[in-house]
Amino acid sequence: MSTTENAPGSTAPSAWHAFRRHRDESLAAPHGVLSQVGLDWIDPSAGPQHLDGVPGSWEIVGGHLLTEFAGTELSLLAADEEVETRVDGGRTTTTVTGTDDVRLARFGADVQIDVIRRGGRIGLRLLDPASPRRAAFDGVPTFPYDPAAVLRGTWRREPTTVTVGSALPWLTQELPSPGVAILETDGGPVEMVLTGESSILFTDETSGTDSADWRQVTAQLDGEDVRVDLNVALNFPSAFSAWGTCPRPPEGNHLPLAVRAGERRVEPTER
Repeated sequence: MSTTENAPGSTAPSAWHAFRRHRDESLAAPHGVLSQVGLDWIDPSAGPQHLDGVPGSWEIVGGHLLTEFAGTELSLLAADEEVETRVDGGRTTTTVTGTDDVRLARFGADVQIDVIRRGGRIGLRLLDPASPRRAAFDGVPTFPYDPAAVLRGTWRREPTTVTVGSALPWLTQELPSPGVAILETDGGPVEMVLTGESSILFTDETSGTDSADWRQVTAQLDGEDVRVDLNVALNFPSAFSAWGTCPRPPEGNHLPLAVRAGERRVEPTER
C-alpha cells in the first residue's frame, strides 16, 4: 500500500464521509438491498405454482414467466415493452417478455416483486420496506479511513469473458473483462482480473473474518496506470442477505495482505 500520507489522488476524509453517507442511504432505500425478504425460483416443469404470501399463480411457458391474478391483487410496475398483458373478466394474465431483470409489480403494503434470470432459471425477488434488517439498519460497519490504503500499478488491455462462481453454489456467471491490473504491494506485484468497466472483485487476508467473504472496488484507469483506493471497497448484496446471487471473484483475484479498509463483515440474514 502507499505509505505517503497525502498521496496525489487520495480520497480526502470529507469526500469519504460523503461517499459513506450516500452508500448507506442507497442500501436503506425502501426497495434497496436491505429490503429483500425472499427469493423464489419458479419450477419450469411444475405448471402454475402458488407461492406463500405472494398473490397469483406463476409458471414458465415457452421460456417466459407468466402470472395470472385476480382484480387488484397485483399492481404492475413493468414498462410496456417488458410485458404483455391480457385482461379477461376479472383476471389479468401477464407474460414477462423482457430478457433482463424486470421490476414487475407490487402488492400489499408496498411489497415489490422483481423478476430475475440467473443461470437459465427465473426467480422472484421480494422487496419489503418493512423488512427487519432495513428497520434496524444504522450503517455498514467500516474500517477506519486510511489515507495510505491505496494501491497503484499498471494495467494491460486483454478483453475477454471470465467464468466465475457466485453466492449460490449451483450458479456460474460470465463477466466481461477489459484486462488485467498489475498492482504493486509490499510483497511484490499482484495481477488482478478487471471485470465490468474497471471493477476488481477480490479476497484478502481478512476475508471471511474481519471482512466479507469477498468484496469489490472500482479501479481508476488512466492510460496504462491504475489506482485502487481500498477505502471504498464494498460488500456485495450477498454479504447482507442469504438470497444474494452475486458473482465471486475471478480465480486468482486475491490480495496477499490484510486489507483493513473499506466495509467490514456483516452477518447475512433471511429477514
